[in-house]
Amino acid sequence: MKKAMLVLGTAIFIIGGCNGQAGEEQEPVGDNNGGNGGGDNGAEEEEEDNGETVDAGEGMDLYEENCMSCHGGDMEGGTGPALDGYSADEVHDAIEEGPGAMPENLVSGEDADAVAQYVEEEG
Repeated sequence: MKKAMLVLGTAIFIIGGCNGQAGEEQEPVGDNNGGNGGGDNGAEEEEEDNGETVDAGEGMDLYEENCMSCHGGDMEGGTGPALDGYSADEVHDAIEEGPGAMPENLVSGEDADAVAQYVEEEG
């Protein structure tokens, strides 16, 4: 019985320590005054301001793998804030800086570009 309680207590301690900032509220990134709201990204590839093309399908896959657990499948928030109305640049900055409890650089380079573009179009 003591062994079971020790294992249970240790597990609770470890799981509880996984998100040390769980009670802290995250601040929004940018001014959130613009954005084009949830549009249909009909095109498979989009061109960014710098002339590079970004695969929208890859952005969705990367979002689902790295962001959805905190920001939700519909981007309406959860542990992390809602993502509606943010520009790709604002999202990209947040990915790099990791505001609040968000880890920085969960994705980087072209992957960060793809996620940022996807969030701008679908958020």
